[in-house]
Amino acid sequence: MIKTLKKHIAVALLGSVGLCGSAMAAEPVNVKFAAGPTGTTWYAYAGALRGEMLQRLPEGSTVDIQGTPMAIANTKLLAARRADIGLIFPPVAAWAQQPFGPFNSKIENIRGLVGGLDQYYQRITVQNDSSIQSIAEIKEKKLAVRIGTGPQGSLNEYIAKLILEANGLTYENIESYGGSISKSSLSILQDQFGDRQLDMIIGITTAGHPNTAQLSITPGQRFLDLSDDAVSHLEKFGFVRATMPAGMFEKQDQPVKGVGFSTSLYANQTLSDADAYAITKAVMDGREALQRSFGSMKGWTAEGSLAPANLAAPLHPGAQKYYREAGLLK
Repeated sequence: MIKTLKKHIAVALLGSVGLCGSAMAAEPVNVKFAAGPTGTTWYAYAGALRGEMLQRLPEGSTVDIQGTPMAIANTKLLAARRADIGLIFPPVAAWAQQPFGPFNSKIENIRGLVGGLDQYYQRITVQNDSSIQSIAEIKEKKLAVRIGTGPQGSLNEYIAKLILEANGLTYENIESYGGSISKSSLSILQDQFGDRQLDMIIGITTAGHPNTAQLSITPGQRFLDLSDDAVSHLEKFGFVRATMPAGMFEKQDQPVKGVGFSTSLYANQTLSDADAYAITKAVMDGREALQRSFGSMKGWTAEGSLAPANLAAPLHPGAQKYYREAGLLK
């Protein structure tokens, strides 16, 4: 009788624990998602990620996408707790902790969730008929080159500055040679390049990037490699050595040597462990569906999702819990 009673009590207790666990799991997740400008790859990523999350998060969950100027702005939004999760490039996450460039003070409350969603590369392009074969030539020959970068403070603009610096050049040098620096949106740079108002565009790109793809068609472009010394310089700032494969864009017959980095998903450290776990799990469970939607994500792997090079920030404890359960983290 006593044994039977104990058994019923044990079953009841287990049931109550199960109910508590279910109740906790069923708590809605409500987050603000710092994405990118509308019409960009990142905004499309955010929409697809939101869809995968809402399929798997508890009923009543919300993921509100915020249009932003991309990685640097997203880092600052997360740091200020004006967004809960956001897309950031690992080099930018590394800069925030130094601090460097656009960050005047250390930001130490950014945590990684899922890294390595895609693969970006530096982009140095000139018209097909340009005589320029390398960035180094600009300094050697004091060429008057009209260079386009992204908007002031964007990663496109910062990588342009670093690439020039790696070749012993500054914006002031370019202007002293009779050249110029245009810091504008990609659509404006595209028009200026097509109208031959620019000789070169320096920035970043990924497979299928609409702006880069269009320039490959009209007016036609040629990509420049980075030297080994320039790559070594950029590695100091969180970039990693990478080669853009041949054929990524129309008429691109040769691989392009340089640096690369990925798009990764981050959170503010104040995001609860339960929410961080649920979001990480939802994204990872939707990985194959996302890869079918975006060719740029085809290289995203489970192992790469927590690789230090793809995050450059500590993992959120909730994400750690997921990766341990998945057997990816000891």
